[in-house]
Amino acid sequence: MAYSTNSLKSTLLIIVIIATILNITESKPLKYSQRKIEVLRNFKRVFKPSSDAEWSNWAGNVVVKPEFIFYPTSVDDIKDIVKNAKENGKKVRCAAEGHSWSSLALTKDYLIVVKNLTNVKVQQNEKYGWTVTAEAGATIKQIDDTLRNHDPPLTIESMTVLNSVRAAGVVATGSHGAKFEGRSIPDNVVALQIVTGDGELHEFTEEKNPDDMNAARINLGLLGVIYTVTFRVVPMYNLRMIDSFPLAKEWIKPENFKKLVETSDGIEIFYWPFNQGKLDTSNDVLWVKQWVRTNDTPTFTQQDLEKQRQLEESSSKFAKSIYDLMLLSPEFTPALTGFLWNLSRYPSNAVYQAPDAIHYQAGIDNIPVDDLEFSYKLEKNYTTVADEFNYLFQRSVDYAKQGKFPMTIAEIRIIKSSPLWLATVHDEDPDAVYGAIEILGINNNPSWNEFANEVGKRWMDKYQARPHWAKNWEPVPGIKPYLHNLLGDRILKFENVRKKYDPNNTFFDNDSLKQVFYGS
Repeated sequence: MAYSTNSLKSTLLIIVIIATILNITESKPLKYSQRKIEVLRNFKRVFKPSSDAEWSNWAGNVVVKPEFIFYPTSVDDIKDIVKNAKENGKKVRCAAEGHSWSSLALTKDYLIVVKNLTNVKVQQNEKYGWTVTAEAGATIKQIDDTLRNHDPPLTIESMTVLNSVRAAGVVATGSHGAKFEGRSIPDNVVALQIVTGDGELHEFTEEKNPDDMNAARINLGLLGVIYTVTFRVVPMYNLRMIDSFPLAKEWIKPENFKKLVETSDGIEIFYWPFNQGKLDTSNDVLWVKQWVRTNDTPTFTQQDLEKQRQLEESSSKFAKSIYDLMLLSPEFTPALTGFLWNLSRYPSNAVYQAPDAIHYQAGIDNIPVDDLEFSYKLEKNYTTVADEFNYLFQRSVDYAKQGKFPMTIAEIRIIKSSPLWLATVHDEDPDAVYGAIEILGINNNPSWNEFANEVGKRWMDKYQARPHWAKNWEPVPGIKPYLHNLLGDRILKFENVRKKYDPNNTFFDNDSLKQVFYGS
């Protein structure tokens, strides 16, 4: 068979790449070559060499170029990787879907990406009734589908809007939904299996050791690599989802927030600045989303919902192009925002099965954004919620007068507290109520950092607010020593557990967390 010049070049290139990977040239010390060949022999199914591999998070603000990236397909793979890291003095960090903004997955050594671990199974538990166990890389959609198709149908009480994120990621970072009684997602976890610093699989439950379980539920990847997560589940139920759009300046009153919380299963309130197409915000409206449990039958069939989700996917891609135009020509932001708002927002009142109501919007991950979220304890009259919305209204106008439009969306969710040490809504009082307030801006907006840092500093100073670990908290000035002092004894409690399972600090490879835990 005759080979073309291009074919020969391609073949030579492949040979060069293989030789480089195997490190068989004489330019490297023999000991290093043997170690790398051994890694290849053990893990050739699940790794990519750092010379031509990198991993980035969804937002694109964190890029990891480690020595090796591993994609395990079994718990034995994870054990082998961790043991190899221990033997060679390497650090290990872990990533799931990467739908985050913080640097938690950053490492120069070994990165384990768990997306190939996707098994899900339902079982009964003597204490908790029905539970579902998901491998670390199972998406929320896979978990939802398994529970929905079970006999009887089941669901998880608290979950994120996105259903593309993965089990280990939402648990390890202390993520939450909008269900008031659902608390944080890790509060619904009853067991975890984690490959710790010794390279062995350990199970964490309340029954075995409450303190160990507290640390494991929100562990930031510091105890090891999560293999499985077991959630408490409940019988499937329906939610009536009510969307209304009141005039912002008239609705933003403490009593309205209070009444909404008291009459709902969950709420989410959004504000798009300049949504009426003008710099004057006096006629801007809010998007008030309310969930109420109901015995009414769902309004839509699953086929109808699938068509709706496909339309939302397409619409979000169109919206992305409009947001790109805003970055190119900021002066058109009010007009374009008004156009998008009027195109897509309308009052609705419909019944859904719980997971369909919670994952109410498809396609939002088609629009990369920056995201800052803090949680702070609310007083009973909800005055500060109104204060913060009014503050964001006014600062949006102030920035706009300078030709800057940093904030695309502001929103708040209100949930009950968590006893977990590293929870952003931690409180010893189980009835304490927290507001999770969030601002988002389109990626690469030149005024985002200025605005986000100002807002984050305000929430820290005014409320002793705590950031969502997965969001873009690290750039806020002074936040790492602030968190070190604020978390105080809770860090010590967590460290007592962490050192038991990772005495050699195999998983402690993050500069931000080092500053938070140990001070600058």
